[in-house]
Amino acid sequence: MGVQVPNSLDVNVQMLRAVLKQPLPDVIDMIIYRGTTNNAEQATPFERFAAQLLVEAGAQRIRDIAAENDLEVIRLSTSTRFWIRCNGGELTEEQRDVLQMVESALNRIDYADDEAHEALAEGMPVSQIDERYYLAKSQQFLRNVSGEIRDIDELQEGENEFRTICGVEAARGGNWDIGTRFANVCEGLELPFRLAYRFDVDARTGVMVVRYGIPKPSVMPVAPQYRDGFVSAYAVRLAGLLAWGAFSSSVRLTQVDLTGCAGDADGVPVISMGFDRVPFMMGALPAMKKGDCDAVPLDVDPLSLLNILKPVRYSGHFDANRALTPIEPLVMPAVFLENRTPVWQDRRELPESLRGLLRADRACELDVMHEEDAPISAADVDAIVEENKNSPMVAELQLETALTQLGEAGEAKPGPNGEKPLYCNRPASRMMVSLLDGNERTRYWKVPDAVVDVHRNLGELALDNGDFERAERESRTCVDLGPTCMQHREGLSQVYGRNGDFGKTADTLVEALKLAVTPVDCEVLYYRLGYALWRIGRLPEALACYAMMVDGGTPFRHSAKDEAYELSQQMGLTSPDMTPAEAHAALRAGNVPVAPSDTVLNVLARAAVGLADAGFPLLAYDAAWVLGMRGGGDVVASMSASLRYGVERKDAD
Repeated sequence: MGVQVPNSLDVNVQMLRAVLKQPLPDVIDMIIYRGTTNNAEQATPFERFAAQLLVEAGAQRIRDIAAENDLEVIRLSTSTRFWIRCNGGELTEEQRDVLQMVESALNRIDYADDEAHEALAEGMPVSQIDERYYLAKSQQFLRNVSGEIRDIDELQEGENEFRTICGVEAARGGNWDIGTRFANVCEGLELPFRLAYRFDVDARTGVMVVRYGIPKPSVMPVAPQYRDGFVSAYAVRLAGLLAWGAFSSSVRLTQVDLTGCAGDADGVPVISMGFDRVPFMMGALPAMKKGDCDAVPLDVDPLSLLNILKPVRYSGHFDANRALTPIEPLVMPAVFLENRTPVWQDRRELPESLRGLLRADRACELDVMHEEDAPISAADVDAIVEENKNSPMVAELQLETALTQLGEAGEAKPGPNGEKPLYCNRPASRMMVSLLDGNERTRYWKVPDAVVDVHRNLGELALDNGDFERAERESRTCVDLGPTCMQHREGLSQVYGRNGDFGKTADTLVEALKLAVTPVDCEVLYYRLGYALWRIGRLPEALACYAMMVDGGTPFRHSAKDEAYELSQQMGLTSPDMTPAEAHAALRAGNVPVAPSDTVLNVLARAAVGLADAGFPLLAYDAAWVLGMRGGGDVVASMSASLRYGVERKDAD
């Protein structure tokens, strides 16, 4: 908040902190009890106000949801508002509505508290900050367009911190720069409801399209007879904010089309508005900054709001209750349809600057997800293994027959122009080939999934049968065909481990960690390596490997803690705990990579940024996703989702 907290509002701060520290159902019940029981006269105005909002939101139903699901309340690092995480089973639509209403109530309570602190800092007597004051501020939060416009201006000040990522600087005013600026605005907006959104941007033509979610009428904190109109007005106000978020991301943008969808960004389209830069800057923006859209009567008057914003393109219809109805969205600009040609069909040439890095000349050469027509599919291989799980000899025979049926693809020989066979389990793995042997002129052909699956299953059958020589040969084939696939390197290490050769196990895992990048891959590899190093007497590095298991979420986490404790006891230590700096130092002292390496991240950043700027979103998204997992945060993760799905949720295949 940036101001000194007066003692008179300490109870507010303590209550809001409790939301983060205690089980949510308990905190809610305590707030409601304090503010609504016979002792309510002893409660502060803020406590009575908070209790009222939570009761109206149906917060009493949270306990049943929490009993069946893991609920966690956090503050977002971007907007600082509350966010309820739910890590559990499938929620019913009613349960999702309850969570959204409670989350909104908490954020309106939080906003009102912020306003009270600012008012006191500016000299308002504490006696004037009563229950009515808090209620008025919580309602203001639902219509605070002018305040959010100021926040957007602040978010857009200065350099875009996401334009440079992992040592790679994107072009100023390019797709990556504009997209991450816009995502940063969306993530930083302080809204009464969580914002679901996706976008497409093309800097060359100066066009952006956006889809955003609109809350359902049932979650609006107003009387039922006003909910439809309130939702419609909220949708128009939000479109104005997002339009300015887009235009302020770059002077290159001259057209922004926005479509609001019922419930979330994948819901039914119910309103589309298009804005051109100059009319928007001359009309809508000054009006929003002056507060013209904040007036209370406009809360249920979407038509008047439209007259203020004056979109130059529009598709929408309100029924007799001013509710939004399903529509056909504005026509998608042709450039986005071209940019989203399925990768395997996209014969556009890659920019010269990316061909050496990616070792490809056309977009289609980077496809790894489309399953080509082949006599044997990956599903066929799975079926062979499943149907013969009790007859390994039959399974082996049928797998070898399947490999023969795959013909030349099964032989995995170089192509007619020397192209190397290559298997990748995800698009980001394909972006890493410059880290392999070869040079900028090296090219590849895609090995069908079925070929690698046959070799992997033959290796597993051999390992189960004690045939370590064949198990190693088949696993080595998988590594040779899929050198950037960590699963195969980990599988090869298992062969050596089962044969008691933990030196080779460690060597294999060390090589894998030079390329590993996703949290899951790194965690699995460090877990396996920790045990192998322990077995060969390299105890400090082994303990450091266990300490690296911090963010992958794998099922090995508990076993790693137990093994690390036992290892620390053997080393005569009082605790297995190591700081990241201590773990990194121990690994480097033993020539064990600290993964992911800066080199790998730099290569992925060059690919993600370069492909996004060149208009190949379906090629860029997975590398961007990895970067988001590795420090890019919500902004880069949002950029990745928009690169992958665009506004119409069309996947990369």
